[in-house]
Amino acid sequence: MEKIGIINCYEISKKCAGVGCINAFNEKSGAFDKYAFKDVEITNFVQCNGCNDNATVDIIEKSKKMEAEGIKTIHLSTCIKSDCKWYDEFVEELSKKFQVIDFTHGSE
Repeated sequence: MEKIGIINCYEISKKCAGVGCINAFNEKSGAFDKYAFKDVEITNFVQCNGCNDNATVDIIEKSKKMEAEGIKTIHLSTCIKSDCKWYDEFVEELSKKFQVIDFTHGSE
């Protein structure tokens, strides 16, 4: 079974329960349509540590735990893509060890 992880925005998570991300996964819609005929599970759903100067370092630390769990693909949530000033750095660093998908639900 393929394992995937999702990283969403800490600030947005204060008012978002992740329903859009989970529904898209369960329905195999949005960024998850590529898994329609695959055996796949979400094994990690984590938040960044908020907007700070160590944001990228913090994400890399969390990704090490994801890698240890056998995750090969990380989805950066739609909220990170649209609202995060560290988005490009996240993609650059995470892409060194993972396949990075740049959204979860809605349009790419």
